[in-house]
Amino acid sequence: MSSRLGYLLAVMLLLLGAAIRLHTLTALPAGFNNAEITDVRVTERVRQGGIEVFYDLGNGEGREGLYNMIQAVFTSVFGNGLFGYKLLSLWAGMLVLAVVYAFAQRLFGPVVGVAALALLSVNMWMIILSHQLLRETLVPLMVALMLLILARTLAIYRGIHAGVPDTAVFALLGVLLGLGVYVHPVHLLIVLFSMIAIAVRLFSKDRLTKQNISYLLFSLLVMIILATPYVISTIRLPNLSGAVRVFGNYTIAANPPLTAIGDSVGALLFVGDANPARNLPGRPLIDLVSGLLVFVGVLTAARQWRNSRYRLVLIASVVLLPAAIFSPTTPNFLAFTPLLPLVAVYFGLGINTIYRSVVPSARLIVILAAIILLAFNLGWSVGDLFTNWPAAPGVNRAYHVRAGHLAQYLDQTAERIPTVVCDSQGLIENQDAFSATDLTLLMMNRKDAPLRFADCGSGMIFVNGGDRQQIVMPDPQTLTMMPAYLHRWLNQGTQVTGVPPDSVVTLDVSTALANVVGRFTTTAPAGYAPDAAGGSGLAVPPVRFGGNLSFLGYEKDGDQVYAPGGIYTSVTYWRVDGMVPPDLRFFTHILADPASAPATQNDTISVDVGQLHNRDVFIQVTFVPLPRAMPAGMYGISVGAYTSSDDTRMPVFFNDTPRGNRLFIGQITVK
Repeated sequence: MSSRLGYLLAVMLLLLGAAIRLHTLTALPAGFNNAEITDVRVTERVRQGGIEVFYDLGNGEGREGLYNMIQAVFTSVFGNGLFGYKLLSLWAGMLVLAVVYAFAQRLFGPVVGVAALALLSVNMWMIILSHQLLRETLVPLMVALMLLILARTLAIYRGIHAGVPDTAVFALLGVLLGLGVYVHPVHLLIVLFSMIAIAVRLFSKDRLTKQNISYLLFSLLVMIILATPYVISTIRLPNLSGAVRVFGNYTIAANPPLTAIGDSVGALLFVGDANPARNLPGRPLIDLVSGLLVFVGVLTAARQWRNSRYRLVLIASVVLLPAAIFSPTTPNFLAFTPLLPLVAVYFGLGINTIYRSVVPSARLIVILAAIILLAFNLGWSVGDLFTNWPAAPGVNRAYHVRAGHLAQYLDQTAERIPTVVCDSQGLIENQDAFSATDLTLLMMNRKDAPLRFADCGSGMIFVNGGDRQQIVMPDPQTLTMMPAYLHRWLNQGTQVTGVPPDSVVTLDVSTALANVVGRFTTTAPAGYAPDAAGGSGLAVPPVRFGGNLSFLGYEKDGDQVYAPGGIYTSVTYWRVDGMVPPDLRFFTHILADPASAPATQNDTISVDVGQLHNRDVFIQVTFVPLPRAMPAGMYGISVGAYTSSDDTRMPVFFNDTPRGNRLFIGQITVK
């Protein structure tokens, strides 16, 4: 095969690889897995200005931060949603294809280069890796670049690049060696095989020139300068350093060596990785025929170990192989990422060996067989990637696909349709775990989408007086767990198709809401506080409060008699007349005497007031537990609003005249 034909085939394979990787980039699958979420959290810390050598993940495990710093730059330009976060991995995956081809073609010829590129272009794990938001996506690129630059700086290949390279190539070698340690701990092994390759080359028969050696010393100096902060941080924070994580905290007791080796061979050729977040369970890394060709390539390289070209690949394989085999859990495709460029090169060497071993008249058969093998792998990967893997048990759960689909839906509709998200995020303090809403917002590309939030277990928002809106429920249990007095409103809406079930309901209840509020004036009377200026009296809704709020009425509780230890439920309706205080809270007091302290109370709010607009109506449901030792008798119910920062109650007005700071909404009997 001529070099020109090899370049043409390489371009075609690169286009094929790009097409497969770009197809449904944000929908394969539509979400992030837990490992990706961890990297997102580190990236967000970087975006907020937290620059560290090792990030403490909170469980005693460290994490290098350069990948996340690069992600922070990418997402600042392209957005920090599903699309923006995956671009870096996509570009890294495409660069791996190009660099592996360049390395294999320049060291071993166009047949090896094209074959290696073909394997990586259609390999399912390589495609999945191009969609992963993980620092491991950069590891194959780091290995491939190091092999290519070492081949250039050590004068291992000849041709158009004969002679001593300019200083820029050696500077790049030093930069890669020094900065790689800030990406992933496996780079320590990359540095090791690079140092071994340089040492072997220095003492080989075909010695390097003095100029070349001086340039290599310059590269080492650049590496030392760049890696110095890493070394200092390793000394200061040994428990977080990459040195203790090269093998992922591997222990012989947890994963005996023979078992690890057997699992790794099985992952390569037979059973694959069983984790649905990384693979279709039961699918090997490569097919059996390709595995045999890789084995032939390894034998070819081993036979030619005295040749510096083959020796470089063998040294890299021997040093990096333990990281793939000795991981805490095997088989693990993530642990195989450093070996992917080498596996591709061995595959190319295997095909090239067979191609050159047969008589020239039979080489066409070898070419046709290679094309058939490529077509088989393409069809196999496409079928599993786009059909079987997304439908496999555990994939939707592993990638939080429901949240991903809702994120894409909100990106498309939130600007056009007023949207209320059912969640208590922002309303409950000290939440450590990610809620379904957190995940949805994390995956949205449009972080500035105009969303309103309500805890639909105890509140609901009707936008613009009940006009057309959509209610989004990230948690699949929201609709079934919603109280009946809120569920009946959603029953008047229509569930949206094309999204996960029980996730989006469109609602237009302006007429029904007006009718309900209108009935409150006769069915649920309210009164001013007896101690207010002007005394007690009937308060006819809407009753204006301070803070741009209006009380519209309340649902009269059908059960007016309670036993001690029971729960009284208050359901009140409010309208927004302007900007409301950001620290607004509502109180519900149960009092034996209006002038005495409450026998029991509950202060709460179930909507995010910061997103409310003029004419929005919302329901506040308050659950008030009654003490078990509560004396029997008749109790009044008072409600009102206040600002939590200074405990100042909102005044109640009648024709612009203050009438106290609370309303009474009936009585209950305790016995």
